[in-house]
Amino acid sequence: MSTVRTNKWGILQIINMGTLISTLDVGIVNVSLPIMAEQFGVSLAQIQWVATVYLLTMVALLPFLGKLSDRLERRTVYSYGFLVFGIGSLCIAVSHGFAALLLSRVLQGIGATMIMANSQAMVRQVFPDHERGRALGVNAIVISAGTLSGPALGGLLLEVVDWPWLFWINVPIALAASLLGFRWFPRGRTESAKSRFDIVGTVLLAAGACLLMMAAESVKNGSSSGETWVLGAAGAALLVALGVQGSRIDYGIVDRELFRYRKVWLGNASSFLINLAQTATLIPLTFYLQGELGYSAWATGALLMAQPLVMGVVAPFAGWFRDKYGGAFPIAAGAAFCAVSMLFVALLPDVTAVGIGLQLGFFGVGLGLFHATNNAEIMSAAPAGKSSLAGSLLAMVRYLGQIAGIGLATLLVGSMGAQGEAAGAADASFGTPIRALFGVCFVLCLAVALAGRLLPREKPERVPLSG
Repeated sequence: MSTVRTNKWGILQIINMGTLISTLDVGIVNVSLPIMAEQFGVSLAQIQWVATVYLLTMVALLPFLGKLSDRLERRTVYSYGFLVFGIGSLCIAVSHGFAALLLSRVLQGIGATMIMANSQAMVRQVFPDHERGRALGVNAIVISAGTLSGPALGGLLLEVVDWPWLFWINVPIALAASLLGFRWFPRGRTESAKSRFDIVGTVLLAAGACLLMMAAESVKNGSSSGETWVLGAAGAALLVALGVQGSRIDYGIVDRELFRYRKVWLGNASSFLINLAQTATLIPLTFYLQGELGYSAWATGALLMAQPLVMGVVAPFAGWFRDKYGGAFPIAAGAAFCAVSMLFVALLPDVTAVGIGLQLGFFGVGLGLFHATNNAEIMSAAPAGKSSLAGSLLAMVRYLGQIAGIGLATLLVGSMGAQGEAAGAADASFGTPIRALFGVCFVLCLAVALAGRLLPREKPERVPLSG
């Protein structure tokens, strides 16, 4: 353990490296899709699968690989995840056919899932509880930066290089991280008890999440057909069936023991709602800034970057506060900041760039306070032998919240991307629905802030007196 104590902050940088490349590749590929469609001779609808299949792989496999990691040596699964991710990136860069491209993207997604399923569990394993908040605060910054900066970084790189270089750059990074992981990560098997794998639950979860993801992607691309609603309803029905099936067994993929801990179930529910609110509001703001206010794509991206930048400043402080004083206050305060941010759009007389900037800034403060602390509380409350499963479920909840956010935004402001609307109907088309959307998100974030009162007050550990 002396090596771990010496290298724990170095280990965190490897963990952050894996988090960055796996989240960055969710969005970095989007800007290259038109170029790839032309090269491979496929339609834009077909090339969208390059982005979608990566997310589908992660959502489908996260709990399974989390549970598997708890049964094997976590260090081995995590380090091999970098290697698989690098091989997948290499295969994408040299692909000469569309089918090979999709299969390579699946392979890359498997590697990313092996990384994401273990990132926060590795932080828990390496850092003691009184430092875990700071470490996960830094990791929360990386998650947000990777998720939000992917399209901007991809566009910048495509100004100077061809699209395969978006994947070539992953290869040396993944190889270095894999070698460092095998060298630095702590050895030893986990403390998880051996139990049966829930194959039925795994299939239900994967199928339900995939159907919901497909419906969300269809909606995001402007479709509101009956097929989209059927996909969404079928996905939701399968997740309900998963809940029923899991209640009858004690080895379910969505582990009932984890959700006996109040901080785990409440933290995951809160994370779902905050991620829902973030995604539901970012999508229409992008349309509104460009379509209604006439901002360029560059100016829109620069304004949207206010959110992760503010979060990056606040998150380390939130982690330090949690480590010293407990997590109840920053979680509630963060959700309250998120709720207040919605009022700058919902209540101001006009939806302006200033109001949007204030909303993004306040929401960034809220995210910085909330995510770093909430993640640390969940990972500390989960049993040590199930920390990979807890981390993988937390990552999956984040993606499911984003899917639900896309659905909510489409339900309330789905006409924002439509063409041919009469100019005089602009306010009626956009003003009222976007305020309604932000009003709904205000209620959701306020509910998270008030729910924090359910958490028990933490009592400081008593140190026995010597002598």
